[in-house]
Amino acid sequence: MPTESQRPEANALLTDQTALACYLSAVVAIGNCMAEVCPPIGTIYRDRLLRLPRRLAFDTTPQALQQSKDAVETDLAEYAGAAGAWVEAVVDHGARILQQLRETEDSLTSAADLQCAFMDDLAEHMEASAEVDDEADLRRSFLRYAAGLRAYSRRTKSEKLATIAEFERRAQDIEQWRGEATISIYTDPDSGLLNRTAAERRMQTEIGKQKPFCVIVIMWTEDSDEPGAPGSGQVAKELAERLAATIRPYDLIFRWSPNQLLTIFGAPEANIASRARQIAGWLGDPLFPVEAAEIKTRTRVSVIEYEDGDTVMSLSEKIEAQTREPALK
Repeated sequence: MPTESQRPEANALLTDQTALACYLSAVVAIGNCMAEVCPPIGTIYRDRLLRLPRRLAFDTTPQALQQSKDAVETDLAEYAGAAGAWVEAVVDHGARILQQLRETEDSLTSAADLQCAFMDDLAEHMEASAEVDDEADLRRSFLRYAAGLRAYSRRTKSEKLATIAEFERRAQDIEQWRGEATISIYTDPDSGLLNRTAAERRMQTEIGKQKPFCVIVIMWTEDSDEPGAPGSGQVAKELAERLAATIRPYDLIFRWSPNQLLTIFGAPEANIASRARQIAGWLGDPLFPVEAAEIKTRTRVSVIEYEDGDTVMSLSEKIEAQTREPALK
């Protein structure tokens, strides 16, 4: 039992723990909500937010809490922009579908008007033929009506088939779009990692903070294989899992190119040089089993520091330049 002098400290600790538990519960609830509202985008950020309770279970220092707070705020801001863009694309696509349906409605209305006009015209001719006394003329009239009906029947069938084909084409477009909508525009389909577009968005977010940050670039080559060949997606995923073990749970890993991964650290280069070397040593040159074979990889790790005036484009150029310069290993 705490003594009388220890009770204020114990109460303060209990209050802090309760506040932290409420904060983490709110973060988890927000993450689940994000995934439900916009699955293609929200799932990515939800999975990152759900790691925070495990992270803070081992480290509740003020620095860890501040880093977690910054990470949550950054993720929420990026999610809002990404989800907004996705919803805008959905609305735009829905508007195009609605326009196509209206055009189809107009086509069907025009076809119905033509059909009505044709039938009215035929009825008038038949009424006129009823007054013909000559049997031969009457026979010729009926033959003309029969020929006209056959021609009309063929044309109507052709128009209906064309309309059906158009509906089928549009249905296929909708199904294709639905399939694409389930895959985030920020996800690399080959590896399931966040892609270059997502990396550029994160760099833009970091630039907006006007604070120091660095980009750690991991590049690899595959023996007896060209970058981007079958198996590269699996190799990228395996390397990303190795990389994830060396960085913080809330640090994102992006697939920048077929044979480049990167992650972003909110600190100047001097503060993360040793961490980058640890990453280089941890990754090594591993073998990966791919399609009943083993692929030998050679990894390189480089660090790019953000400088005042840098843009996403200039940082991208620096990343590309790293492929031609010495790395940390």
